[in-house]
Amino acid sequence: MGSINNQGMPLISICIPAYNAENTIAETLDTVLAQDYPCLDIVVSDNQSTDNTKAIVQEYAILGVRYVYHSNGRPEWAAKMPKYIGGFANWNYVLSHGHGDYLCLFHSDDLYEPSIVRKQVLVMQENPQLGAVFTQSRRIDEDSRPIRMGITKFPKELKGQWQFDFQSLLNAICVYGNFLHTPSLMLRRSVVNKVGGFNERQFLTSADLEMWLRISRAGFQIAVINEPLTRYRISNNQFGEKYNKLRTTQADFFLVMDYYLRQYDLNAFVKPCSLSFYETKRASDQIYCAINMLVQDRVAEAKTNIIQSLKYEYIKESLKLAFLKRPKQLAVLSVGSILLASLYLGVGTFSGKQIYKLFQSYLRNQQKPIK
Repeated sequence: MGSINNQGMPLISICIPAYNAENTIAETLDTVLAQDYPCLDIVVSDNQSTDNTKAIVQEYAILGVRYVYHSNGRPEWAAKMPKYIGGFANWNYVLSHGHGDYLCLFHSDDLYEPSIVRKQVLVMQENPQLGAVFTQSRRIDEDSRPIRMGITKFPKELKGQWQFDFQSLLNAICVYGNFLHTPSLMLRRSVVNKVGGFNERQFLTSADLEMWLRISRAGFQIAVINEPLTRYRISNNQFGEKYNKLRTTQADFFLVMDYYLRQYDLNAFVKPCSLSFYETKRASDQIYCAINMLVQDRVAEAKTNIIQSLKYEYIKESLKLAFLKRPKQLAVLSVGSILLASLYLGVGTFSGKQIYKLFQSYLRNQQKPIK
């Protein structure tokens, strides 16, 4: 499948899943074609788009871009999921159409710096133990302008560490969340052949995180180039934005992490401090969901969530975290305490809606372009 050209450069497949991407796909392809690495195989997989995605991509055929169509229908397990669009199934499909020894999973609404592929290939070739490499990203708006939200954050405490084995990766994600930025992914074809594809059925919107953990558990290391080599578009039309805006159920992140943390052979891998960070993340997520419940006037459910989030052990651990110069969790739990008091005073719904408005206003401000 893969090949090496006369200069010894391996073939790199840029695999781009797309769905109704007519507004962005041309700009994305332009940045991919502008790469300073010459040995590329570019394939776009159309996930049954209803707009002009196909016509736009086919205009690039003369430049070597291949178009494939993902025609699989709704699987049986998604019968009760009306919003299911099969995103991860299309990711698996487009990766299967890449011809290279290295596979990139680039997104149809993001932009790529000219050096990303070259720098990732260099890292992969110099470090044969790596299974996948990611980069950081600079956030942009719908008009491709840099926004105040800035660069995706690689934890400053980890800046001296850029390669992760399974144990270090699991502990780091417990503490910092998922800092591996999927639209910057490059991985070896041999890794996909060994571990399989994304498991959306079991892990839903966090199937990508589970894939990275599965790769590292199989014995491959994960690397992060701490440089913004992609431009990540923030849009209200993104699935993730819609999913999180009024979410009232536990984030799928915990579905993945609980799966790995429950396994008996992993207990010795996870530091007590990492677990403390992880459980306070869960408490914060419950408060986030409770705020959204109050916006929807689901007062009793919101109260239950907040009470669960304010368990003594969460408060105790959060105070510890504050002394470790990570006060964000303490701040969220403080909001939960305010909301609980408001609920007992009969003004919980009003307080929840006001906090929601403040949070959305903050997000809108962060998404404004840099002047």
